[in-house]
Amino acid sequence: MQPGPARRRGHRRVRIHLPLRARGWVKAGTPPRHELPRPRRTPRLLPRLQRVQGRGVRLACAHRQDPRPPHCHRSRAGGGARDAVVTASRKLGIRPVIGFRAKLRTKHSGHFGSTSGEKGKFGLNTLQIISLIKKLKSYEMLDCLQLLHFHIGSQIPTTALLADGVGEAAQIYCELVRLGASMGVIDVGGGLGIDYDGSKLGGSDMSVEYGLKEYASAVVRAVRYACDQKKVKHPIICSESGRALVSHHSVLVFEAISSTASAEPALNSSNLAYLEALPDDSRSDYRNVIAAVVRGDYDSCAFYADELKKRCVEQFKDGTVGLEHLAAVDGLCEIASREIGVSDLITTTYDVNLSIFTSMPDYWAIEQLFPVVPIHRLNEKPTVNGVLSDLTCDSDGKVSKFIGGKESLPLHEMIEPRGGYYLGMFLGGAYQEALGGLHNLFGGPSVIRVSQSDGAHCFAVTSASAGPSSADVLRTMQHEPELMYDALKRRVEDYGGGAAACRQLATAFNNMPYLITTAGSGDGVKWDLNG
Repeated sequence: MQPGPARRRGHRRVRIHLPLRARGWVKAGTPPRHELPRPRRTPRLLPRLQRVQGRGVRLACAHRQDPRPPHCHRSRAGGGARDAVVTASRKLGIRPVIGFRAKLRTKHSGHFGSTSGEKGKFGLNTLQIISLIKKLKSYEMLDCLQLLHFHIGSQIPTTALLADGVGEAAQIYCELVRLGASMGVIDVGGGLGIDYDGSKLGGSDMSVEYGLKEYASAVVRAVRYACDQKKVKHPIICSESGRALVSHHSVLVFEAISSTASAEPALNSSNLAYLEALPDDSRSDYRNVIAAVVRGDYDSCAFYADELKKRCVEQFKDGTVGLEHLAAVDGLCEIASREIGVSDLITTTYDVNLSIFTSMPDYWAIEQLFPVVPIHRLNEKPTVNGVLSDLTCDSDGKVSKFIGGKESLPLHEMIEPRGGYYLGMFLGGAYQEALGGLHNLFGGPSVIRVSQSDGAHCFAVTSASAGPSSADVLRTMQHEPELMYDALKRRVEDYGGGAAACRQLATAFNNMPYLITTAGSGDGVKWDLNG
């Protein structure tokens, strides 16, 4: 089903707190009148006003705004916001255009559905909507109410849920028309989902069962049905799906700087000697494990292996067995697990030159999965099952869950002794950069802006900028790097350090707080941590 009438235009929203490079990327080739940005605070409003050109631009301001110029308000549940709209409009001598967000009963059951339903954070319930209508009537401003907004929740999984919510909102829209409001726009919010894992399954938080055309058809169909039923003029339909709009705008490229493989268990004569030297009860369990593996009794093998490990751990704690005995038991149990097919894959840990908390915070915070793949050596078959470990000293700074429910990622064996293997994280959009913190004092990455140019597979690098230096990060955390440098410089000079030592100290402040490679001796590569 096609959208049909021209009034159903695809208005889009750009979040003002995006970096300039993201806004420029999204905006390229898009007429301003087809956007519906909603700046919430003055720092977000000012850039949008600067970019607005021509007439017919819709700029919806969310939440209560600063009463100082530029004046821009949006009605909320509280009476103070409504009064602020009236006060500002009278002071400016204008008739404001007012919209509000409705709190729907339709609830999104997925991972991101906590913002929907009657207990959602935003929106007016039915009592508050009726109160708003009465208030605007008393001010003789009911004709100023022209827009209805709602949001079912991010990453809506199915078109059935989408149609249910849009249908409820469309009925509210028609009722507002019946009550005398001069409605003309219905803003369906965000929710257009991204198929992160390629499954096209509505039951997965990492995917959706529809595409862009199905989403648009479900919205238009639900609005058209309600309006035709109530004989209400079809509204302009706006949308503001930030996730779907900017998820493809950036790729995080990072380097694996080293790798560490798990130790391979071995059942050699030395280990057998330690197993035979176990106390009687543990030695009995060990022999039961061997016998169960030989006869293919997998249940008994798993039972005796578990008993053996628990018993030997207790004996190690009380000093009955030594570390070699415990290692031999662990190796035996791992080999037995492989024989019965219940062992996890042997994984290699790849140490990567980034901070999870800075560059992919949603993975750590809400277990959001992003596609991660190698970006070179694509003509070679991956032979290693890897997990990723970042530079931070936080045990949460690792990636061990991947698309498809996997606990490891197919990777290539590292050729260089250190570094030289690059991976990409895709569909991160702009929020990962905006939400990223400075945990362990790691700042953001360097940024290269790439634009498509004429011809197939052609692109142009339009700008490149280094990420925050160690001094920048310290300054952001309210430290004074200039004073730090002066104090450390005096200390270096007091200990007889010359100009070279002072330059090295200055470099530590000016470089990014990530590992860098420099020419060295021996193995040819030397790693320095600046920061």
